[in-house]
Amino acid sequence: MGQKFVPELHDPDHRKAEGQKDKQLTDDEADRLFDAIVAKLDAEERAAQRQN
Repeated sequence: MGQKFVPELHDPDHRKAEGQKDKQLTDDEADRLFDAIVAKLDAEERAAQRQN
């Protein structure tokens, strides 16, 4: 109905994260970073439970 096809939105090689100036992480780097964040949150939760 009035929608216009914008090829830039459908081309994964053209799309970039908006407002991000850092280089993109590889899948392995993202996985390691995610695992580190989860481990830190788990450790904080365990410490909070020990205090109670």
